[in-house]
Amino acid sequence: MRFRGIKHSPKRLEGDILERSKNLWETPGLLRPKCAGDCRRCHFDKTFARISRLEKIKDDPDSLVKMAGKGGDDIFKAYAATISLFAAGSIPYLATAKLAGEEVSFAQRGRVGNDKLIGAQYYNDPRIRLLLYNSFAKKKKLHIYSFDDELVCSNHPNMPDDYLLDTFWDTPYEFENDGLQCGHTSDGILVLRIKSLDKEIRICKDCAKDVSTLQFIISRLIATDPKDDFEVSVEHKYHSEGEESIVKISKDLLEDYASGKLTDVGILNSVLKDKIGSLQQSDVATYIIGTKNYGSDLETFMNNLRGNDIEKEALSVYLTGKPDSVIIRTDKASEALTVLWNKNYRNIIASFTTDEIADSFGNVSKMNPSQTVREAHLRYISSEVISKLPDFGKMGVVTRYADDYAKAAKVGGVDMLRAKIDKLMPKDHITRSLARAFMLAVSGDAGGKYSKDEVEFGEFLLPFVKEVLDAEGEAYRDKMNVLLTACGCGERV
Repeated sequence: MRFRGIKHSPKRLEGDILERSKNLWETPGLLRPKCAGDCRRCHFDKTFARISRLEKIKDDPDSLVKMAGKGGDDIFKAYAATISLFAAGSIPYLATAKLAGEEVSFAQRGRVGNDKLIGAQYYNDPRIRLLLYNSFAKKKKLHIYSFDDELVCSNHPNMPDDYLLDTFWDTPYEFENDGLQCGHTSDGILVLRIKSLDKEIRICKDCAKDVSTLQFIISRLIATDPKDDFEVSVEHKYHSEGEESIVKISKDLLEDYASGKLTDVGILNSVLKDKIGSLQQSDVATYIIGTKNYGSDLETFMNNLRGNDIEKEALSVYLTGKPDSVIIRTDKASEALTVLWNKNYRNIIASFTTDEIADSFGNVSKMNPSQTVREAHLRYISSEVISKLPDFGKMGVVTRYADDYAKAAKVGGVDMLRAKIDKLMPKDHITRSLARAFMLAVSGDAGGKYSKDEVEFGEFLLPFVKEVLDAEGEAYRDKMNVLLTACGCGERV
């Protein structure tokens, strides 16, 4: 609270304060909190006994102001000062104070703190009225809850249901049926447990906002430690098999959270970032897809991934026996590869091909993982197939076309053959007929547009092409020579 000085009273403000003064003048019990505790004797008894003795002078504003300057009972003095306003019938001057950015006008009377005067004169405001009770409640170790038209006091944490709902509805959250829980599953859920009510506020990571829910809940609560009725934790999926899935917020973080320095989003991000980091540094592999934690069960994890066989094989072979954790939001194998790729690309390639093939790629950390493992797979199976075939050395034009088409078909079937034909495009009658014969042999569908002569010649070459595709070792050389003779190109290997 910051004091702002004194000015002439606007009629509307004067009328509002006089109206509230009249209400207290008539019903002093408006200031007395309802009891929800089990004290042997109410701490407010003495105060309200003193207030009752003002009945004899309640029409004398000067006497009331004198009483507002006597003794050490601030609640009594603030009450006497406030009802003196109605007894006087006017308020020539008002002081102003700034509370949380808002200017509040009030009348200064007696010898009592401005905060107590403001609390009494605004007894019907759930937040401002707490200024009247703050020092008293902390001195007596009370919990005072302010909501709607009620003020409830207890000698121990004993939050009323209506107080919880009232303060939670001040937050920007709007859950179904005005509930306290968003009801969503998530990889991270913020949980605020109110111990005295045995109730929980649950907010998932996707619903969380950049506000402190705890700050809202304690905004109208007075206690020596307003946090003593709360347990704040984060439920998460980022834990190894057998580990706890709940992190309790430490005392230091709870202090920042209560003051608003740390928000719901901030707490969730802090905990989840820390737990993900711990998993990635752990010696135990953990596999997570979205909100599903598979622990160290690699087989089940792989069975729940979507992707082509090459992606899944590369992942499975690499992860077998390694402590690397995989944390992904979707069930795509490509995402799992991407998560691991930057630091492990060479080992991933080498694990399902060879060290030589992995080395031949160089640094591919910035390349697309799925495309790279497919290319590595092709190189691997190509090396296996080609190692069983003779090297022809220097080749003629038709021989090069026939050899390249045959090896592409042996290694990668119709897809690789089609890609090879697109790259090594046939340009004359013989090579076009040869391309058509290879496509017919592999897929049964030649595709493309061919002349009548090329169609007929391709049909003639088809049985010789099939023999080349079936051959290995030196038999491949023999069958290639037969095909070249059938082509009439005059070449031999």
